[in-house]
Amino acid sequence: MADPLISRKLARLARLAAIGSGLLLLGAAGLMTVEILSRRLFHFGLIGVDELAGYAFAIAMAWGFAQALFMRAHIRVDLVYLRLPTGVQRFLDVVALGAFTGIIGILVTHAFGTLAESLRLGARASTPLATPLWIPQALWLAGLIFFLICLAGLLFDLVRALARGDQALAAELGASESALRRP
Repeated sequence: MADPLISRKLARLARLAAIGSGLLLLGAAGLMTVEILSRRLFHFGLIGVDELAGYAFAIAMAWGFAQALFMRAHIRVDLVYLRLPTGVQRFLDVVALGAFTGIIGILVTHAFGTLAESLRLGARASTPLATPLWIPQALWLAGLIFFLICLAGLLFDLVRALARGDQALAAELGASESALRRP
């Protein structure tokens, strides 16, 4: 039987996105290395490497957020949380994940507005490459949208587990890493 959890399917996609993000960053690092060596050895630099590396970083970061979510790598302060009853912890898990989803939803809305404005204006970077800004912005926005989908999927699975009374699954989906490691 196939796994019914949306978040587990999304976690597999997030892993692929993280691998792609890592490859993108390696490519940017390689390009920067070539640029540095060409300046040192041949006294000429490649144009636009810093700009392209900046775009690569922003895009990789957005696409890597989902993997960080599923690995529980986002910062979570749980000093008080660990001392609370399990039911309160699960409630706070839902609140925290809901708030995180809302905040990223707002970010996606503003990022979409930025992309729309760049398209409307035909905006280009004020650099020698004159990159059409909609290209890196669209890739960045796509990563943020994927992250938002992952957050919503995880929140849905968490609420569904709680509605079914499956406390173990709810803890697996929503609890902090330190709460899961507690005896």
